[in-house]
Amino acid sequence: MRNGTFRSVALVALVPLVMAVAGVLVLQSQLRARLVEAVQTRLLAEAQGFAALYDQRRIVALREAIAYRSTRGDPAGSVYVLTDRAGAVLAGNLDGWPDGIAVQDAPQQVQIDGRPFLARAQDLRGGFGLLVGVSLLPVEQTLAQMRRVFAAFGLAMLVAGLAAAWGVARQAQRRTARMNAALAQVGGAGGLGLRMPREGGSEHAELADHIDAMLARIAHLFDAHQRLGNAVAHEMRTPLARIRTRLDALDLDAVARAGLDDEIRATIRLFDSLLSIAQMDAEAGNTTTLHPVDLGQIAAGIVELYQPVAEEEGRRITTKIDPDTQILGDEHLLAQLLSNLIENGLKYTRPGDTITVTVRRDGALVRLRVQDDGPGVDDALREQLFTPFARGYDTGSKPGHGLGLSLVRAIALRHGAIPRAPATEKGFAIEVEALHFSAQE
Repeated sequence: MRNGTFRSVALVALVPLVMAVAGVLVLQSQLRARLVEAVQTRLLAEAQGFAALYDQRRIVALREAIAYRSTRGDPAGSVYVLTDRAGAVLAGNLDGWPDGIAVQDAPQQVQIDGRPFLARAQDLRGGFGLLVGVSLLPVEQTLAQMRRVFAAFGLAMLVAGLAAAWGVARQAQRRTARMNAALAQVGGAGGLGLRMPREGGSEHAELADHIDAMLARIAHLFDAHQRLGNAVAHEMRTPLARIRTRLDALDLDAVARAGLDDEIRATIRLFDSLLSIAQMDAEAGNTTTLHPVDLGQIAAGIVELYQPVAEEEGRRITTKIDPDTQILGDEHLLAQLLSNLIENGLKYTRPGDTITVTVRRDGALVRLRVQDDGPGVDDALREQLFTPFARGYDTGSKPGHGLGLSLVRAIALRHGAIPRAPATEKGFAIEVEALHFSAQE
Protein backbone atom coordinates (compact mmCIF):
# COMPACT_ATOMS: atom_id res chain seq x y z
CA MET A 1 0.00 0.00 0.00
CA ARG A 2 3.01 2.34 0.27
CA ASN A 3 3.45 2.08 -3.50
CA GLY A 4 1.83 5.08 -5.18
CA THR A 5 1.28 3.26 -8.47
CA PHE A 6 -0.49 0.40 -6.68
CA ARG A 7 -2.78 2.83 -4.87
CA SER A 8 -3.62 4.68 -8.09
CA VAL A 9 -4.38 1.54 -10.12
CA ALA A 10 -6.29 0.00 -7.20
CA LEU A 11 -8.40 3.15 -6.96
CA VAL A 12 -9.16 2.99 -10.69
CA ALA A 13 -10.19 -0.66 -10.25
CA LEU A 14 -12.31 0.02 -7.16
CA VAL A 15 -14.30 2.91 -8.63
CA PRO A 16 -16.16 0.67 -11.15
CA LEU A 17 -16.67 -1.89 -8.38
CA VAL A 18 -18.28 0.71 -6.09
CA MET A 19 -20.47 1.89 -8.95
CA ALA A 20 -21.44 -1.73 -9.68
CA VAL A 21 -22.38 -2.28 -6.03
CA ALA A 22 -24.54 0.85 -6.09
CA GLY A 23 -26.17 -0.38 -9.31
CA VAL A 24 -26.83 -3.80 -7.77
CA LEU A 25 -28.52 -2.21 -4.77
CA VAL A 26 -30.79 -0.17 -7.03
CA LEU A 27 -31.49 -3.23 -9.22
CA GLN A 28 -32.31 -5.34 -6.16
CA SER A 29 -34.74 -2.74 -4.90
CA GLN A 30 -36.51 -2.56 -8.25
CA LEU A 31 -36.53 -6.34 -8.67
CA ARG A 32 -38.03 -6.81 -5.22
CA ALA A 33 -40.74 -4.30 -6.01
CA ARG A 34 -41.56 -6.13 -9.26
CA LEU A 35 -41.65 -9.54 -7.56
CA VAL A 36 -43.82 -8.27 -4.74
CA GLU A 37 -46.10 -6.67 -7.33
CA ALA A 38 -46.43 -10.04 -9.07
CA VAL A 39 -47.25 -11.74 -5.75
CA GLN A 40 -49.80 -9.03 -5.03
CA THR A 41 -51.46 -9.58 -8.40
CA ARG A 42 -51.73 -13.28 -7.67
CA LEU A 43 -53.05 -12.61 -4.17
CA LEU A 44 -55.77 -10.28 -5.39
CA ALA A 45 -56.76 -12.74 -8.11
CA GLU A 46 -57.15 -15.55 -5.58
CA ALA A 47 -59.03 -13.41 -3.09
CA GLN A 48 -61.39 -12.09 -5.74
CA GLY A 49 -61.88 -15.62 -7.12
CA PHE A 50 -62.84 -16.94 -3.71
CA ALA A 51 -65.21 -14.02 -3.15
CA ALA A 52 -66.85 -14.57 -6.54
CA LEU A 53 -67.21 -18.32 -5.84
CA TYR A 54 -68.95 -17.51 -2.55
CA ASP A 55 -71.33 -15.11 -4.24
CA GLN A 56 -72.22 -17.69 -6.88
CA ARG A 57 -72.27 -20.98 -5.02
CA ARG A 58 -72.31 -20.06 -1.36
CA ILE A 59 -70.29 -21.32 1.58
CA VAL A 60 -70.20 -25.05 0.78
CA ALA A 61 -68.48 -24.54 -2.55
CA LEU A 62 -66.07 -22.04 -0.98
CA ARG A 63 -65.17 -24.51 1.77
CA GLU A 64 -64.45 -27.22 -0.78
CA ALA A 65 -62.29 -24.89 -2.88
CA ILE A 66 -60.28 -23.70 0.11
CA ALA A 67 -59.82 -27.26 1.37
CA TYR A 68 -58.57 -28.30 -2.07
CA ARG A 69 -56.15 -25.36 -2.30
CA SER A 70 -54.94 -25.97 1.25
CA THR A 71 -53.94 -29.54 0.53
CA ARG A 72 -52.83 -29.20 -3.06
CA GLY A 73 -51.78 -25.57 -3.26
CA ASP A 74 -48.43 -24.09 -4.32
CA PRO A 75 -45.18 -25.55 -2.88
CA ALA A 76 -44.21 -22.21 -1.34
CA GLY A 77 -46.87 -22.70 1.31
CA SER A 78 -49.69 -20.21 0.79
CA VAL A 79 -52.16 -19.96 3.68
CA TYR A 80 -55.94 -20.00 3.61
CA VAL A 81 -58.40 -19.51 6.46
CA LEU A 82 -62.22 -19.44 6.32
CA THR A 83 -64.05 -18.71 9.57
CA ASP A 84 -67.72 -18.59 10.56
CA ARG A 85 -69.51 -15.80 12.35
CA ALA A 86 -68.08 -16.96 15.72
CA GLY A 87 -64.51 -17.11 14.41
CA ALA A 88 -64.31 -20.90 14.22
CA VAL A 89 -62.24 -22.27 11.34
CA LEU A 90 -64.40 -23.83 8.64
CA ALA A 91 -61.59 -24.54 6.14
CA GLY A 92 -57.95 -23.77 5.55
CA ASN A 93 -54.47 -24.86 6.56
CA LEU A 94 -54.15 -22.83 9.78
CA ASP A 95 -55.59 -23.67 13.18
CA GLY A 96 -56.96 -20.17 13.64
CA TRP A 97 -56.97 -16.62 12.49
CA PRO A 98 -53.37 -15.31 12.87
CA ASP A 99 -52.74 -12.55 15.41
CA GLY A 100 -52.13 -9.04 14.17
CA ILE A 101 -53.94 -9.37 10.85
CA ALA A 102 -56.75 -6.87 10.47
CA VAL A 103 -59.51 -6.92 7.90
CA GLN A 104 -58.69 -4.35 5.19
CA ASP A 105 -58.90 -4.01 1.45
CA ALA A 106 -55.18 -3.41 0.85
CA PRO A 107 -52.73 -6.34 0.99
CA GLN A 108 -50.40 -6.37 4.01
CA GLN A 109 -47.00 -7.94 4.65
CA VAL A 110 -47.16 -10.09 7.77
CA GLN A 111 -45.24 -12.82 9.56
CA ILE A 112 -47.04 -16.12 10.01
CA ASP A 113 -45.19 -18.86 11.88
CA GLY A 114 -41.98 -16.89 11.32
CA ARG A 115 -42.35 -16.74 7.55
CA PRO A 116 -43.07 -13.66 5.41
CA PHE A 117 -46.44 -13.45 3.65
CA LEU A 118 -48.42 -10.96 1.62
CA ALA A 119 -51.97 -11.41 2.96
CA ARG A 120 -55.45 -10.04 2.38
CA ALA A 121 -58.21 -10.39 4.98
CA GLN A 122 -61.83 -9.63 4.11
CA ASP A 123 -65.34 -10.13 5.44
CA LEU A 124 -67.76 -12.02 3.23
CA ARG A 125 -71.49 -11.51 3.30
CA GLY A 126 -73.12 -13.39 6.08
CA GLY A 127 -70.29 -12.66 8.58
CA PHE A 128 -67.79 -15.14 7.23
CA GLY A 129 -64.04 -14.22 7.38
CA LEU A 130 -61.64 -15.05 4.59
CA LEU A 131 -57.82 -14.82 4.78
CA VAL A 132 -55.59 -15.52 1.79
CA GLY A 133 -51.82 -15.28 2.16
CA VAL A 134 -49.18 -15.79 -0.54
CA SER A 135 -45.67 -16.61 0.70
CA LEU A 136 -42.91 -14.06 0.07
CA LEU A 137 -40.25 -16.67 0.78
CA PRO A 138 -39.54 -17.35 -2.93
CA VAL A 139 -39.02 -13.63 -3.42
CA GLU A 140 -36.55 -13.45 -0.53
CA GLN A 141 -34.78 -16.58 -1.73
CA THR A 142 -34.47 -15.15 -5.24
CA LEU A 143 -33.06 -11.90 -3.90
CA ALA A 144 -30.66 -13.79 -1.58
CA GLN A 145 -29.44 -15.90 -4.50
CA MET A 146 -28.95 -12.75 -6.56
CA ARG A 147 -26.96 -11.18 -3.72
CA ARG A 148 -24.72 -14.24 -3.49
CA VAL A 149 -24.10 -14.20 -7.24
CA PHE A 150 -23.30 -10.50 -7.26
CA ALA A 151 -21.15 -10.85 -4.11
CA ALA A 152 -19.12 -13.61 -5.77
CA PHE A 153 -18.85 -11.53 -8.94
CA GLY A 154 -17.86 -8.45 -6.92
CA LEU A 155 -15.25 -10.42 -5.02
CA ALA A 156 -13.86 -11.72 -8.30
CA MET A 157 -13.77 -8.14 -9.63
CA LEU A 158 -12.02 -6.97 -6.46
CA VAL A 159 -9.42 -9.73 -6.61
CA ALA A 160 -8.87 -9.15 -10.32
CA GLY A 161 -8.55 -5.38 -9.78
CA LEU A 162 -6.08 -5.77 -6.94
CA ALA A 163 -4.12 -8.36 -8.91
CA ALA A 164 -3.96 -6.00 -11.88
CA ALA A 165 -2.93 -3.14 -9.58
CA TRP A 166 -0.25 -5.32 -8.01
CA GLY A 167 1.03 -6.39 -11.43
CA VAL A 168 1.17 -2.84 -12.78
CA ALA A 169 2.73 -1.52 -9.56
CA ARG A 170 5.24 -4.37 -9.52
CA GLN A 171 6.26 -3.67 -13.09
CA ALA A 172 6.54 0.06 -12.42
CA GLN A 173 8.46 -0.63 -9.22
CA ARG A 174 10.94 -2.84 -11.05
CA ARG A 175 11.47 -0.19 -13.70
CA THR A 176 11.91 2.48 -11.05
CA ALA A 177 14.27 0.22 -9.09
CA ARG A 178 16.40 -0.33 -12.19
CA MET A 179 16.55 3.42 -12.80
CA ASN A 180 17.40 4.07 -9.13
CA ALA A 181 20.15 1.45 -9.29
CA ALA A 182 21.54 3.14 -12.40
CA LEU A 183 21.36 6.56 -10.71
CA ALA A 184 23.14 5.11 -7.65
CA GLN A 185 25.93 3.94 -9.94
CA VAL A 186 26.07 7.39 -11.49
CA GLY A 187 26.65 8.83 -8.03
CA GLY A 188 29.11 6.06 -7.21
CA ALA A 189 31.62 4.17 -9.30
CA GLY A 190 29.88 4.51 -12.65
CA GLY A 191 30.21 8.25 -12.95
CA LEU A 192 28.37 10.57 -15.27
CA GLY A 193 29.08 8.37 -18.29
CA LEU A 194 26.42 5.81 -17.31
CA ARG A 195 23.01 5.93 -18.96
CA MET A 196 19.54 4.89 -17.83
CA PRO A 197 18.06 1.52 -18.84
CA ARG A 198 15.31 1.61 -21.48
CA GLU A 199 11.84 0.13 -21.03
CA GLY A 200 10.46 -0.04 -24.55
CA GLY A 201 8.14 2.79 -25.46
CA SER A 202 6.83 3.43 -21.96
CA GLU A 203 6.83 6.72 -20.14
CA HIS A 204 9.90 5.48 -18.26
CA ALA A 205 11.83 5.55 -21.54
CA GLU A 206 10.96 9.20 -22.01
CA LEU A 207 12.03 9.92 -18.43
CA ALA A 208 15.28 8.01 -19.06
CA ASP A 209 15.91 10.15 -22.14
CA HIS A 210 15.54 13.33 -20.09
CA ILE A 211 17.82 12.00 -17.33
CA ASP A 212 20.42 10.94 -19.90
CA ALA A 213 20.32 14.39 -21.46
CA MET A 214 20.74 15.96 -18.04
CA LEU A 215 23.68 13.67 -17.19
CA ALA A 216 25.32 14.41 -20.52
CA ARG A 217 24.96 18.13 -19.87
CA ILE A 218 26.35 17.82 -16.34
CA ALA A 219 29.26 15.71 -17.59
CA HIS A 220 30.01 18.30 -20.27
CA LEU A 221 29.96 21.16 -17.77
CA PHE A 222 32.04 19.22 -15.26
CA ASP A 223 34.63 18.28 -17.87
CA ALA A 224 34.81 21.89 -19.02
CA HIS A 225 35.23 23.03 -15.42
CA GLN A 226 37.93 20.45 -14.76
CA ARG A 227 39.78 21.29 -17.99
CA LEU A 228 39.66 24.95 -17.10
CA GLY A 229 40.96 24.29 -13.60
CA ASN A 230 43.78 22.08 -14.85
CA ALA A 231 44.68 24.60 -17.54
CA VAL A 232 44.72 27.49 -15.06
CA ALA A 233 46.83 25.51 -12.59
CA HIS A 234 49.26 24.47 -15.31
CA GLU A 235 49.51 27.92 -16.85
CA MET A 236 50.00 29.56 -13.45
CA ARG A 237 52.72 27.15 -12.40
CA THR A 238 54.77 27.96 -15.50
CA PRO A 239 54.99 31.76 -15.00
CA LEU A 240 55.56 31.27 -11.28
CA ALA A 241 58.47 28.97 -12.06
CA ARG A 242 59.85 31.54 -14.47
CA ILE A 243 59.49 34.27 -11.86
CA ARG A 244 61.41 32.16 -9.36
CA THR A 245 64.18 31.58 -11.95
CA ARG A 246 64.49 35.29 -12.71
CA LEU A 247 64.63 36.11 -9.01
CA ASP A 248 67.90 34.22 -8.87
CA ALA A 249 69.36 36.79 -11.28
CA LEU A 250 68.30 39.72 -9.12
CA ASP A 251 70.51 41.14 -6.41
CA LEU A 252 68.13 40.59 -3.47
CA ASP A 253 68.99 40.16 0.14
CA ALA A 254 68.16 36.85 1.78
CA VAL A 255 65.15 38.21 3.67
CA ALA A 256 63.50 39.68 0.57
CA ARG A 257 64.19 36.56 -1.43
CA ALA A 258 62.76 34.34 1.29
CA GLY A 259 59.62 36.46 1.41
CA LEU A 260 59.10 36.21 -2.34
CA ASP A 261 59.69 32.46 -2.24
CA ASP A 262 57.07 32.14 0.50
CA GLU A 263 54.57 34.09 -1.59
CA ILE A 264 55.20 31.90 -4.63
CA ARG A 265 54.87 28.71 -2.59
CA ALA A 266 51.66 30.03 -1.00
CA THR A 267 50.23 30.76 -4.45
CA ILE A 268 51.08 27.25 -5.64
CA ARG A 269 49.48 25.80 -2.50
CA LEU A 270 46.39 27.92 -3.21
CA PHE A 271 45.98 26.36 -6.65
CA ASP A 272 46.69 22.90 -5.25
CA SER A 273 44.01 23.39 -2.60
CA LEU A 274 41.45 24.59 -5.14
CA LEU A 275 42.13 21.60 -7.37
CA SER A 276 41.88 19.25 -4.36
CA ILE A 277 38.53 20.77 -3.36
CA ALA A 278 37.22 20.43 -6.90
CA GLN A 279 38.37 16.81 -7.05
CA MET A 280 36.81 15.97 -3.67
CA ASP A 281 33.52 17.59 -4.67
CA ALA A 282 33.47 15.59 -7.91
CA GLU A 283 33.97 12.30 -6.05
CA ALA A 284 31.61 13.04 -3.14
CA GLY A 285 29.72 9.87 -2.17
CA ASN A 286 31.86 7.52 -4.29
CA THR A 287 32.81 4.72 -1.90
CA THR A 288 34.42 2.35 -4.41
CA THR A 289 37.96 3.54 -3.67
CA LEU A 290 37.44 3.67 0.11
CA HIS A 291 38.28 0.90 2.56
CA PRO A 292 37.91 0.31 6.30
CA VAL A 293 40.25 2.52 8.36
CA ASP A 294 40.40 3.29 12.06
CA LEU A 295 39.82 7.00 12.49
CA GLY A 296 41.09 6.87 16.07
CA GLN A 297 44.43 5.44 15.01
CA ILE A 298 44.79 8.04 12.25
CA ALA A 299 44.01 10.81 14.73
CA ALA A 300 46.54 9.46 17.23
CA GLY A 301 49.25 9.35 14.55
CA ILE A 302 48.57 12.95 13.38
CA VAL A 303 48.52 14.25 16.96
CA GLU A 304 51.85 12.54 17.66
CA LEU A 305 53.25 14.21 14.53
CA TYR A 306 52.12 17.71 15.61
CA GLN A 307 53.01 17.41 19.31
CA PRO A 308 56.54 18.81 18.91
CA VAL A 309 55.23 21.75 16.84
CA ALA A 310 52.57 22.51 19.46
CA GLU A 311 55.08 22.36 22.32
CA GLU A 312 57.43 24.61 20.43
CA GLU A 313 54.67 27.21 20.03
CA GLY A 314 53.54 26.91 23.65
CA ARG A 315 50.30 24.97 22.95
CA ARG A 316 49.07 21.60 24.18
CA ILE A 317 47.34 18.87 22.18
CA THR A 318 45.31 16.28 24.11
CA THR A 319 43.34 13.30 22.81
CA LYS A 320 40.22 11.37 23.82
CA ILE A 321 39.97 8.35 21.54
CA ASP A 322 37.51 5.45 21.86
CA PRO A 323 38.35 1.96 20.60
CA ASP A 324 36.71 0.54 17.47
CA THR A 325 36.20 3.71 15.47
CA GLN A 326 36.37 2.17 12.02
CA ILE A 327 34.85 3.99 9.07
CA LEU A 328 34.95 3.55 5.32
CA GLY A 329 37.59 6.04 4.18
CA ASP A 330 40.87 7.04 2.60
CA GLU A 331 43.68 7.18 5.14
CA HIS A 332 45.65 9.94 3.38
CA LEU A 333 42.61 12.19 2.92
CA LEU A 334 41.55 11.74 6.55
CA ALA A 335 45.09 12.55 7.67
CA GLN A 336 44.93 15.72 5.58
CA LEU A 337 41.58 16.62 7.16
CA LEU A 338 43.00 16.20 10.67
CA SER A 339 46.14 18.09 9.77
CA ASN A 340 44.10 21.03 8.50
CA LEU A 341 42.01 21.13 11.67
CA ILE A 342 45.04 20.93 13.99
CA GLU A 343 46.97 23.54 11.97
CA ASN A 344 43.89 25.76 12.10
CA GLY A 345 43.85 25.37 15.88
CA LEU A 346 47.57 26.11 16.19
CA LYS A 347 47.20 29.16 13.98
CA TYR A 348 44.36 30.82 15.86
CA THR A 349 45.14 29.95 19.47
CA ARG A 350 47.47 31.67 21.91
CA PRO A 351 50.39 30.31 23.92
CA GLY A 352 49.05 28.26 26.79
CA ASP A 353 45.86 27.24 24.95
CA THR A 354 44.86 23.60 24.49
CA ILE A 355 43.67 21.76 21.41
CA THR A 356 41.61 18.63 22.12
CA VAL A 357 41.12 15.91 19.51
CA THR A 358 38.20 13.57 20.32
CA VAL A 359 37.20 10.45 18.37
CA ARG A 360 34.08 8.92 19.91
CA ARG A 361 31.97 5.90 18.98
CA ASP A 362 28.26 6.69 19.34
CA GLY A 363 26.23 3.67 18.26
CA ALA A 364 26.22 3.58 14.46
CA LEU A 365 28.18 6.86 14.29
CA VAL A 366 31.78 7.89 14.73
CA ARG A 367 32.26 11.52 15.77
CA LEU A 368 35.52 13.40 15.27
CA ARG A 369 35.82 16.68 17.17
CA VAL A 370 38.76 19.09 17.20
CA GLN A 371 38.25 21.85 19.76
CA ASP A 372 40.46 24.58 21.12
CA ASP A 373 40.03 27.12 23.91
CA GLY A 374 41.18 30.06 21.82
CA PRO A 375 39.22 33.22 20.99
CA GLY A 376 36.66 31.41 18.79
CA VAL A 377 34.61 33.02 16.01
CA ASP A 378 31.55 35.24 15.83
CA ASP A 379 28.22 33.43 15.47
CA ALA A 380 27.52 35.49 12.34
CA LEU A 381 30.49 33.81 10.61
CA ARG A 382 29.77 30.28 11.78
CA GLU A 383 27.61 29.30 8.79
CA GLN A 384 30.17 30.70 6.30
CA LEU A 385 33.25 28.95 7.67
CA PHE A 386 33.19 26.15 5.08
CA THR A 387 32.84 28.59 2.17
CA PRO A 388 36.04 29.03 0.10
CA PHE A 389 38.08 32.13 1.06
CA ALA A 390 35.93 32.78 4.15
CA ARG A 391 37.99 34.18 7.03
CA GLY A 392 37.27 35.84 10.36
CA TYR A 393 37.27 39.57 10.93
CA ASP A 394 40.51 39.58 12.91
CA THR A 395 42.57 37.10 10.84
CA GLY A 396 44.10 39.54 8.38
CA SER A 397 47.55 39.15 9.92
CA LYS A 398 47.38 35.34 9.77
CA PRO A 399 48.78 33.60 6.68
CA GLY A 400 46.37 31.67 4.51
CA HIS A 401 43.61 32.07 1.97
CA GLY A 402 40.59 30.71 3.82
CA LEU A 403 40.59 27.32 2.08
CA GLY A 404 41.49 25.04 4.99
CA LEU A 405 37.95 24.42 6.22
CA SER A 406 36.65 24.27 2.65
CA LEU A 407 39.03 21.38 2.04
CA VAL A 408 37.90 19.80 5.33
CA ARG A 409 34.32 20.02 4.13
CA ALA A 410 35.20 18.54 0.71
CA ILE A 411 37.07 15.59 2.30
CA ALA A 412 34.22 14.98 4.76
CA LEU A 413 31.63 14.93 1.97
CA ARG A 414 33.93 12.64 -0.03
CA HIS A 415 33.46 10.15 2.83
CA GLY A 416 29.72 10.74 3.13
CA ALA A 417 30.33 12.53 6.44
CA ILE A 418 28.70 15.67 7.79
CA PRO A 419 30.98 18.54 8.95
CA ARG A 420 29.70 21.33 11.19
CA ALA A 421 30.94 24.03 13.52
CA PRO A 422 28.90 23.65 16.72
CA ALA A 423 28.53 26.51 19.17
CA THR A 424 30.87 26.26 22.16
CA GLU A 425 31.03 28.12 25.49
CA LYS A 426 34.70 28.83 24.88
CA GLY A 427 36.98 28.59 21.89
CA PHE A 428 36.16 26.97 18.58
CA ALA A 429 35.29 23.45 17.45
CA ILE A 430 34.79 21.51 14.25
CA GLU A 431 32.88 18.23 14.37
CA VAL A 432 32.68 15.58 11.64
CA GLU A 433 30.09 12.81 11.89
CA ALA A 434 30.46 9.60 9.83
CA LEU A 435 28.85 6.17 9.78
CA HIS A 436 30.68 3.37 11.55
CA PHE A 437 31.94 0.72 9.15
CA SER A 438 29.52 -1.87 10.56
CA ALA A 439 26.56 0.40 9.69
CA GLN A 440 27.58 0.83 6.04
CA GLU A 441 25.12 -0.71 3.60
